[in-house]
Amino acid sequence: MKLPSFPSLVAILALSLPLIGCDNDHATELEAQLEDVRSKLGDAQSEVETLKGAVDDLTSAVDEFDHADWRIAVSHVRAAVDDIESAANDVESTIDDAASAAN
Repeated sequence: MKLPSFPSLVAILALSLPLIGCDNDHATELEAQLEDVRSKLGDAQSEVETLKGAVDDLTSAVDEFDHADWRIAVSHVRAAVDDIESAANDVESTIDDAASAAN
């Protein structure tokens, strides 16, 4: 079953609010809050992209220092980079899910 789009949900909510005792001013306020959430999700998405860029830069720097004497340290740094990348992917997935739910 496909869920209705975000604009459809807003329209349905706007039409049903008077039935549940909510006036148009309150509906407008709710719609503004939803738009604020969508904006914040967009900002968070941008921050995740910045984080991914930083991880790529760190990975490149680690690759430059991958010498025999540094192998143990490099493996620890790479593991940390992998953890950061995984966390960034999880955040991005969560943001995508929230954005999809808002739409």
